[in-house]
Amino acid sequence: MILKKNKKISIFEYTTNIYYEDTDSSGFVYHASYLKFAERARSEMIKKISPMMIKSFVEGIFLFVVKDLSISYIKPCKLLDELLIKTKIVEITKCSLSLSQEIYNNSSICNKIKVKLVWINSVSGKPSKIPLDLISRFNKL
Repeated sequence: MILKKNKKISIFEYTTNIYYEDTDSSGFVYHASYLKFAERARSEMIKKISPMMIKSFVEGIFLFVVKDLSISYIKPCKLLDELLIKTKIVEITKCSLSLSQEIYNNSSICNKIKVKLVWINSVSGKPSKIPLDLISRFNKL
């Protein structure tokens, strides 16, 4: 897990390996598994930026939920491949966070994912303002 700055765009890197449970009967990664890898990368990024936010998620009062998501499958991955997931913050608003994620295998891009997360109050089920401290931490990446 590395935080890098590239042309004023913060990039968070996360690596994972492909295990049998991630594949389908053909031995290639099952399409939904890529979403799981991207989710792990986002969780690790938030944990790195603000470990105290994980406590909020565990308590289940305030949390990010996926509002919009799109994925482009470019090249398949297979059992035992090591993947690199690069996450970039595209936009932060008072209630949402937009990210771009790319999944690589041996420096070759395999997937592109765009996701918009909304910060909600789980009691009311409605969007809430992202804490200023968290916005500040995202902006300092």
